[in-house]
This record gives sequence, C-alpha cells and structure tokens, in this order.
Amino acid sequence: MAEPNDKINLANPTEVARETLRRLALRRIAPTPDNYQTLYEEIVSGSSAQPIATSSAATAASALSGLVMDLNLHHPELAAPVETLNQAIRKNDWMQCRKQLGQITLQLKQQGENSGGGGENLALLRDLLAKTLEFGVVTQLSHSPRLAEKAQHLAAAVRDANSASALRSVTSGLKSLWVGIEMQAPDLQQQQEMLKRILLLLVENIGELLDDDTWLRGQLDMVEEVIAGPLQIRSLQEAEKRLKEVIYKQSMVKHGLREATATLKATMTTFVSRMRDAVAANDEYQGKIATHIERIRNTEDVLELNRILENLLDETRSAQADTRRAHEQLIGERDAAVQAESRIKQLETELAQMSALVREDPMTRSLNRRGLDDEFAREASRADRYDTPFSIAVLDVDNFKALNDKRGHQTGDEALIHLVKVAKEELRITDHIARMGGEEFLIILPNTPLDEAAHIVTRLQRSLTKKYFLDNNEKVLITFSAGVAQRVPGESQEASIARADSAMYEAKHSGKNRVCLAPDAPVKARSEDHADF
Repeated sequence: MAEPNDKINLANPTEVARETLRRLALRRIAPTPDNYQTLYEEIVSGSSAQPIATSSAATAASALSGLVMDLNLHHPELAAPVETLNQAIRKNDWMQCRKQLGQITLQLKQQGENSGGGGENLALLRDLLAKTLEFGVVTQLSHSPRLAEKAQHLAAAVRDANSASALRSVTSGLKSLWVGIEMQAPDLQQQQEMLKRILLLLVENIGELLDDDTWLRGQLDMVEEVIAGPLQIRSLQEAEKRLKEVIYKQSMVKHGLREATATLKATMTTFVSRMRDAVAANDEYQGKIATHIERIRNTEDVLELNRILENLLDETRSAQADTRRAHEQLIGERDAAVQAESRIKQLETELAQMSALVREDPMTRSLNRRGLDDEFAREASRADRYDTPFSIAVLDVDNFKALNDKRGHQTGDEALIHLVKVAKEELRITDHIARMGGEEFLIILPNTPLDEAAHIVTRLQRSLTKKYFLDNNEKVLITFSAGVAQRVPGESQEASIARADSAMYEAKHSGKNRVCLAPDAPVKARSEDHADF
C-alpha cells in the first residue's frame, strides 16, 4: 500500500527526495539510483497533482542534488559522506552514489534510534529530580515541617508525571517551594548569627572569670575561634574532635593531680604529727631529768645515787632511740612530700601542655591565630628587652585556587600540610610557623635581621622545589610568594604583619615564587608605637 503524499510539497524536489530516502529505509530497499528513481516517480505519480512538465521533470541526478542540499542544511554532522555523494553525482558515478546513499541511510536510521530513547532519558531525569527533592531538599528543611511536606509531595508528583504537560504542572509547585525557601533563608541566617553572638558572649564572660594560666583557657580560645569565623561543618567537626581529645586527657591528668594533692596533704599531716610526738617525747624526757636532779639533790646514799644514774642512763638511751626513730620517720615523710610535690608539678605541666594543644591549627599542625598572637607577643617583648632584631615573613601559596579547582580541596589541604612539614624541617628550632587563614602563613624569626630572614625564607623555597608534593604518585610543584619585614622596637603586631603582607603582594605581582623585603616602618608610625609602648 502506497504511503500518503498529502503532507509532501511535490513541487519541491528537496522534499520529494527526502521522502524517497525515507521510504528506501522503511522498505529496506537497496539504495541504488534505479530504485531511488522508481520510488521518486511513485511518489510523484501517486498524487492527484498535475503531472510535472517534461522540461522540469526531476531526474535521479537532480533529485539527489536536492537531497545533498537538504542534508547539508539539516544534518551538518553528515557533511563528509554528503560531500562524497555530491562528487559522485557530478561524475555520474552511480556505484559510489549507491555506496554513499547506503551509509547516509544507515546513519540517519541510527540517529532515529538514538533519539527514540528520549522517553528513557525523561524517566531518568524525573527520578533524579524526585531523589533531589527527597534526599537533598527535604532533609535540609527539618526546621520547616510545612516546606518539607510540600517538597515530599512534589517529589511524588514528579515520579507520577508521565508527560510534558504533567511535568509543566509540577513546575509551579517547584517555583512556590523555592520562593518559600528563599523567604526563610534570611530568618535562618539571622537566627544563626544571633546564636553565634550569644555563645561568643558566654565564652568571653567565662574567660573573664579565669586566670590567664588556667587549663580551661585554651579550650575557650578554640571555641571562640570557631565561632568567630564562618561556620563550616568540617571545622566544627574538627573542633569537636580536638576538644573531646583534650577534655579526656585533661580529665585523666586532673584525676592524677587530685591523687597527688591528697598524698601531699596526708604526708604533711603525718609529718606534723611526728613533729608533735617528738616534741612531746622531748618534754617528757626533760621532766624526768628534772625529777632525777631533784632526787640527787636530796640524797646522800651512794646506792641511791647509783640507781638514779642507771635510771637516767636507761631513760637517756630510750629518749635517744625515740629521737632516732622520729628523725628517720620525719626524713621519710619529708621525701614523700617532695615526691608528691614533684608529681604535682609534673601533672601541672602536662595540664598546661594539654591546653597548649588548642594553640595549633588542627589540619596543618602549625600555630593557629591564638598561638601566633602568643608567640609574637613573647618574641616582641624579648626583642624590646634585649634590643635584638626580630623579623617575620608572610607566605602565600601560589596558584592555590587553580590547584583546588583542578585536583580538589582534599589535595589542596594535603599540599598545605606538606608545606608546613617541609617548613618545620628547614626552619630553626627557635622559629615558628603559623597559619593566618586559607593558604596564607606567617613565619616568626626571632633574633634575626632582615637580610638573614630573607635568606632563610629563600632557602625554604628551594627546599620545596626539591621535596615534591605527591598527588596520586604525581609530582606537583608547590611554590609560594613571601614578604619579609623586620619589626622595629615598639611596633605593634598588626603594623609589622601589614608591612610584610604588602611585600608579599609585591612578590605576587613581580612573578610569584619570590621573596620581597618590606621597607622600614615610617618614622611617624615608629614614634606613635614608642609612645604607646
């Protein structure tokens, strides 16, 4: 049965040629020029339209040329086989035409089969959208049961939508959901900021009640540092882990400290008791001596005098034995007290060390901001007291964002850990490295003039080029730009770091992987710092 031709413009050879090619594929007829001519004439003659004049009647060659034009217009991806077909038509090479028509027909058929999978793709997209709503959106709306329920209903509606119109009806619900979420976002952010302020105020007030050397100070500083910055789940988890570790260790140390204190108290009590017994025994002996003196004064009997002498010697020997025993016991109690005191000092040192753990950046094990402030203040005070040079260096890893984007944030973190590890190996024991934030670090170089500090930082740069960072066994070169500044007497920490930071940016703009020296502090700044000092 002939296919209907009512949708074909028979006056347009291109449309007729396209329909001819389609029917060749549908009927599985070999695409030879003769078969193509036969089908072409069938389409034209099977219509009620007026016969085409002989002068304008389409031949196989003209029809194929029209087909070439149409394919070039609507299927540019077939440019190569279509061009080969066009060359064959011009040369009247019908064998080559047959071959190219077969290839083009096959490719068009494959494209049709591939496009037929649109239903499967649509189902996959519906499933992904539904899962996004169920597992990505609903779980984030626990604070708003109404919006969570709405997202759950939308997920069910997406799963049931089997047509484009059904999906379009769901879009209005999705828009309404996003509007609701957007309207609640400022309230949630405001609540979070308010909770942060309340917690920060609580931490600060507790800190005011504590001595500077208390073991709890370090823990409060860590909590304050986490609250002050943007709340990220990773930093919160790391802070919780570190605090639990420190609290557990400190509880063990405090338990030992209480035991040592109780031992010292018991020892001191026994010591005092022994002293009291020794004094009492001495008083008793003195009383007996006085009695014997009185007896000697009141007798003239030689035998009585001998008995008094023997009693006196016996009591003296007994008193000496008691004194010796008391002396040995007192020495023993004294040694126990010394040991207990030594144990208490050791436990207090361990407690201070536990508190010092929170002075480190948990990821890189370099000093954190609190550790940086403590060390800077200590070294600045020493430099001012003894009039010694004190330099610092601000380091910033080059192209760190590109490293993160290309290899992922985990690799970026490992690169920072590698940098700190190499720095600790290369720097002197008196130097310190602290993380200021992100990929920026500060090196404290006490008792070091500017030129020597620059030499130390340059040496660290060279070491990084030799000690490669490995990412999946691939060598990755890590470099940094640095600015070095020598603190002037009385200069504040902020002013010194600002000068080194400006020099670091100069190193960045000069080509990276460089060390630049900061100029001396302005005279005005120096005089102001000295006045404050």
